[in-house]
Amino acid sequence: MIFSQKTFFSLMLSAVMAMPLQAKNLIIYFSQPESYTQDQLVDGVSGASKLVKDGEMLGANEYLAKEIQKNTGGELFHLETVQTYPTIHQPLLDFAQTEQRKNIKPALKALPNLAEVDRVFLVYPIWWYQMPMPLYSLLEQVDFSGKEIVPVVGHGGSRLGGTDRQIQQLQPQANVKAGFEAYLHKTVRAEPEVEKRLATFLQQNGYTKN
Repeated sequence: MIFSQKTFFSLMLSAVMAMPLQAKNLIIYFSQPESYTQDQLVDGVSGASKLVKDGEMLGANEYLAKEIQKNTGGELFHLETVQTYPTIHQPLLDFAQTEQRKNIKPALKALPNLAEVDRVFLVYPIWWYQMPMPLYSLLEQVDFSGKEIVPVVGHGGSRLGGTDRQIQQLQPQANVKAGFEAYLHKTVRAEPEVEKRLATFLQQNGYTKN
């Protein structure tokens, strides 16, 4: 069978359009590196640890965010507050608790643009059994309607702590997916195991790049 040039290009265009499009991923992470001792690994600041990876000092949740980027090809967005947080354990613990008790939603330095984003990986620690208050600032100021949200949590025993349901309540028009959680001890002390489990989670859910 002989095709004209026009027919050939029409067939090629149809084939390209029929191919599934790669979802555009954005990885929003809140990570607060903290100095701690062994007996201070408690839920109050469970995700606020730090580790050295390839010679670079990272917060535990920043590390998780960069592992997601490596596997998905998504862009990174560091969620930062105008006011800096303490980096010493007890002052940070007290600061986070005061924010929660007073329902203080801190000002953010910048907000992400979700206009062309299909899926958001939301990476954060669990502080005092819930999301840090900057996450509430984000979720109240940015419209995630029509987006997939994948919670990714670094914790000290609380796992997701019901924060996936909180996200869905704050963003009822978003599609909050099953989340991933990493126990702090294993995030800091056994990165290869965490990396393997995270890569498997991303692959099994179809989040990895083609």
